[in-house]
Amino acid sequence: MAVRAGRGGPRRRRRTGGPRHIGEVDLRGRILRSAEAALVSLEKDDPGTLAGVFIIHGPETYYHSRLIRAIRRRTVEPAFEAFNYTVFEHGGASLDAVRSAVLTPPVMAPHRLVVVRDPEELVGERRGGTTETGGGAGSGQDGQDGEEPGRGGDAAAGSSGGSSRAEAVRRWASFLGEVPPGCRLVLSLSRDLPASSPLLKAGAGLEPPADVIRCFPATARSAEVWVRKLAGELGGSIDPDASQALVMRSGQDLAVLERELEKLITYVGPGNRIRAEDVASAATASAEANVFELVDLVGHRRSHDAVAKLRRLLEQGEPALRLMAMVVRQVRLVFITREMVEGGAEVREIEKRLKLPTWVVRGYLSQARNFDRAQLIEMMRSLAAMDLEVKSGRREPEAALELFILRYGSRL
Repeated sequence: MAVRAGRGGPRRRRRTGGPRHIGEVDLRGRILRSAEAALVSLEKDDPGTLAGVFIIHGPETYYHSRLIRAIRRRTVEPAFEAFNYTVFEHGGASLDAVRSAVLTPPVMAPHRLVVVRDPEELVGERRGGTTETGGGAGSGQDGQDGEEPGRGGDAAAGSSGGSSRAEAVRRWASFLGEVPPGCRLVLSLSRDLPASSPLLKAGAGLEPPADVIRCFPATARSAEVWVRKLAGELGGSIDPDASQALVMRSGQDLAVLERELEKLITYVGPGNRIRAEDVASAATASAEANVFELVDLVGHRRSHDAVAKLRRLLEQGEPALRLMAMVVRQVRLVFITREMVEGGAEVREIEKRLKLPTWVVRGYLSQARNFDRAQLIEMMRSLAAMDLEVKSGRREPEAALELFILRYGSRL
């Protein structure tokens, strides 16, 4: 049995000579790597040495779950899990409680594992659950528009939480140096950390350095590639146009896509390829896909069908304000697409501007043909007025959306 480090045992040493630049990758690939690269090594059965501290950050919580499962499998024997595996979640993840768990010696094993998910001191109000069985909220059809990486976690200290948040980050960063050799600590943050984060600098300064893993949000392109790869891992196969259709229909949340893919493999039966018509028949449409269809119905002047779709979405629990925001975004992207086409832009130029794959852009091109420029401008002005009415309390969002659909789906 390996010698265990107790409360009085040695602590994890900090590097001499100061931490490396966060963008570097050391010989063991531990300074900063993507979730995909980390999973390749962590899910192998080889007994390679693991880091003592893991910092997993970024909004794609599906990867957080898989990474934690892989680290858990490599660290904790099932027979001693009750003694050597501790999980802290959000409000229950106080630094004092985590420190106590980290400094507790492992039982009949060389290591214990402590997982800390979204400690409230570091992330403030939680945006969504991070569980071992599912992912977070989806990112929309493209996952790009309006989003700027690296603006979460302690980056928000100046605007949310102020000096107290910054001080909490410094305390947690200092704590990383206290983790003893007999413990592996996983810090899972569902927000991006900037390169200047004290947590990342402290992790890079440990010996051995922390394994820093960034979980990038999936884009339409990366989700499509991922679907084809996962289909093979699950023992199935999927046509390229079917993988496109699945991402278009079910969104980019990888946990949702995994569930839909498992369902489709069962639907088509062993040995059969998943085709686009199978996706249309069996896959569940995301809210984004439904809004795309809703705007399409408005463009084809099928206002009653559009209102019926809106009511179904509301009955399914989709928040009216979220639907309203998605309609605004959809109309804006259709307008941008139409403007670029009229300016002589090629499809590839539109893809680059919108950061969307060809098959998504073609959908917007199709919708752009349903409206002229004046109609789209009028629709955007109407949506802006609707937003003001809703925010001022003069109209309920559900009623505002129905009125918008009836107005533009009937008379344009």
